[in-house]
Amino acid sequence: MRIALVASNEVTDAAELRGLGAALRDAGQLVSEHVMDDAGPDADVRAALPGFAGSLRSQWSRERPDVVHAFGWTGGLAALAVARDAGLPVVTSLGSLAVTERRHGLVSQVERTRVERAIGSSSRAVIAASSEEADDLLRMGVSRRRVHLIPAGVDTSVFTADGPVTPEARGAEKVKPRIMTAADVDDEQAVTLARAMAAVPGAELIACPPAAARDGRRLAALLRSADVFVHAPAHSPRGTECLQAMACGVPVIASAVGAHTDMVIEGTTGLLVRPGRPDLLAAKIRHLLGHPILRQAFGVAAADRAESRYSRERVTAEALAVYEATAQARPAAA
Repeated sequence: MRIALVASNEVTDAAELRGLGAALRDAGQLVSEHVMDDAGPDADVRAALPGFAGSLRSQWSRERPDVVHAFGWTGGLAALAVARDAGLPVVTSLGSLAVTERRHGLVSQVERTRVERAIGSSSRAVIAASSEEADDLLRMGVSRRRVHLIPAGVDTSVFTADGPVTPEARGAEKVKPRIMTAADVDDEQAVTLARAMAAVPGAELIACPPAAARDGRRLAALLRSADVFVHAPAHSPRGTECLQAMACGVPVIASAVGAHTDMVIEGTTGLLVRPGRPDLLAAKIRHLLGHPILRQAFGVAAADRAESRYSRERVTAEALAVYEATAQARPAAA
């Protein structure tokens, strides 16, 4: 099958595109990747869309894909602009919806809601990464038959409970319980984490450095050194950070939002907490640190869940099933 993947240069969408592209090639598919060149600030993205769409039109006139999968609202706009005239079926992954962001107290462009509703209604299929996103798409008026719930996937050949562990900074023996997070000092959850850790004496908080996040094997080794992984943002549309930790057999404490509520089974693979509540977060961290057998049980269950439900192979197979159904149902070209 010939599949075209389209995204803006927004970091999360572009990373999702490249990860899926690699998995699809491993599955024997013919994949082309199209990422918008750097358009500068958000205000300039729409100005760059006509040129990006023109480039897609030129490439697809020479090598027509069977189906197009667009990521994000800008990728969706560009793909649909070309696909409408060419009669190509478009599958869209909108990711973080504006209506969801506003419900969780985040700032988003009001006009995005109208654009995302139009994209959802114009796409042959819409892939939601979480139950929350699927529900919001339905409330926006997207037809239920077009919405497919396919979560983010994780490479379980890299992120696995068995493997090397990053050497401890203080020598051969770890002297403090290690709490790991994907947040950095500029993250909106940083204040909550700092206040929570102040109430967890004797533990150290380690933030995954950007270099490790870009190197899967290095990140996996770092995650395996953690006693607990904490990720408590106000919104988590894909939950990739927690998923990677779970696959490495690390118990997680995550905010009860977005994809976290699907992947973290409360009391089995980890714990959920309301975002913005450092007191509750600290209490859950102390609880896990005080019960090593519970941590071990959570870690085993987390790794099993990541492998059984979120492996890249399973997620890719589910995406392919949507592509095949969409391509077979497409109308004749205009």
